[in-house]
Amino acid sequence: MEKLDLLGLLGTLQQLERRVTIALMYSGLRLPQFRLLNLISQMTEAATVTQISQQLHITRATASVLVNELVRSGALTMIEHPADRRSYHLQLTELGINKLAVARSDIGVLLDKLSAQLPAETIQHLNAFTGSQTR
Repeated sequence: MEKLDLLGLLGTLQQLERRVTIALMYSGLRLPQFRLLNLISQMTEAATVTQISQQLHITRATASVLVNELVRSGALTMIEHPADRRSYHLQLTELGINKLAVARSDIGVLLDKLSAQLPAETIQHLNAFTGSQTR
């Protein structure tokens, strides 16, 4: 049985993360901020910090720091929860929507470039490994 080259995989993932970070440069977002905004944009109900932390598999404290950064930058706004004054709902602002659109576009270019470099079978295996559906 062939074994996975774990250290090689981690190195490749670091290179991929650097490429994604560079692709996000024009949007002014870092990868964690992009993931958070992208998640909020896809949620069908109002998002809370607790929900974000659960969905992104990060601590509530980390989610809170990210939310505060994005609120200060004007990409997110916090709306007081009508039933619980200690809780807030998160909402994308116009600036947040625009930053997210730029980020998605730039990530799309990178994704197209990476996908063109890999055989379809490799892409299918990688998508299966990550739990993603093949598109």
